[in-house]
Amino acid sequence: MKKGSIAVIVLLISCLVSAQTESAVEEPVNVFEGGIGVTWIDGTPYTTVSIAPDLSFGKIGVGLNIELLFNNNDGFKFRKTGWDKGAGILRAIRYIRYGQKYDKFYTRIGSIDAATLGHGFIMWYYSNAANYDQRKIGLEFDIDFENFGFESIVSNLGDKEIYGGRGYYRPLVSSDLPMINNLEIGASLVTDRGPAETYIESQNDTVSSLTEWGFDVGLPIIKNEMLTTTLYYDHAKIIDFGSGDATGVKVDITGVLNLFNVSVKLEKRFLGEKFIPTYFNTLYELDRSLEGIYNKMYQLDHMGRTEGIFGELAGHVVGKVKLLGNFQKLNSIDHSGIMHLEAKMTDLVPNVRLLASYDKTGIETFKDARTLDHHSIAIGEIGYRTYKFLYISLRYRWNFIFD
Repeated sequence: MKKGSIAVIVLLISCLVSAQTESAVEEPVNVFEGGIGVTWIDGTPYTTVSIAPDLSFGKIGVGLNIELLFNNNDGFKFRKTGWDKGAGILRAIRYIRYGQKYDKFYTRIGSIDAATLGHGFIMWYYSNAANYDQRKIGLEFDIDFENFGFESIVSNLGDKEIYGGRGYYRPLVSSDLPMINNLEIGASLVTDRGPAETYIESQNDTVSSLTEWGFDVGLPIIKNEMLTTTLYYDHAKIIDFGSGDATGVKVDITGVLNLFNVSVKLEKRFLGEKFIPTYFNTLYELDRSLEGIYNKMYQLDHMGRTEGIFGELAGHVVGKVKLLGNFQKLNSIDHSGIMHLEAKMTDLVPNVRLLASYDKTGIETFKDARTLDHHSIAIGEIGYRTYKFLYISLRYRWNFIFD
């Protein structure tokens, strides 16, 4: 196995032309970054040339990531990893999108960063780009017709891997009934046709695919410009394995004195044997490819009946500090904690920008939460603006790769 860590010292050109939305899954708008620097991969230095703009033309957005690495210890030989196997120039296009998640019409093709279906009980902040060197061209496609609509995702258009969707119906949206006219009923289905083949003892067989379905009900009991409070219930079933239920509340507070937005989510989970909530999550692309006892399907087959909690807090302060944190843990299940953290600070300290994100599974103790291992992805960046559109930055990325 190999532990991969990347640290980059790079000049970044950043032109922030338009404000961004405050959603936890917001798409970047008109940000241009590029530079020349040095990257270390497993102790080997590489000269790095990168151009990474996120451009917006109305509702249309395009993200590029042209990154060329040259081995300083081998005559500046070009590092082909990630550009071979027919990927070619397609690797440079991170995504093309139209709209934002939760708009009436939203679609994105390319890198998927934080896909969520419904309340997230089945798919929650899923990314098809968890492995830095194995990028995939995926698709998100959502339409809201007011009375009904759907969300959908394909993780890899070039192969049969993860695909799924959620349809929903608002039966009373045209009525004048207070409160219950916002009632929403949904149904979801997600399938993975390409995880590592894993021997499942309970089935006495080697299994290489997994399908999960579910239904949900949501009722916004308060809905106005400043406050939205939604009660919801979810049920999900993993075919040939187990099922689970969740009930929760989500509160969104927006535009308070133009100072801050806050989103709070708290969920109680009741989980049967052989069931894992938010099965398709941020690190799923790493967990699905592991073998033996590390494989997520193997862990699913050995999961006992339990209960758990999930909590999330997200928001911003005066548009300059943005924070997102969530954590979930199952009762009486060792190492079942999952954590996701994000932070962004721009110009709160003049000319300084800080970015950080951290994902970790397998948490049991505080030491687990802060230990980098094969359950971790960590990204950090600090930048200083030397001129109007010029930053000098230090960027670090850590992830674990099995040879």
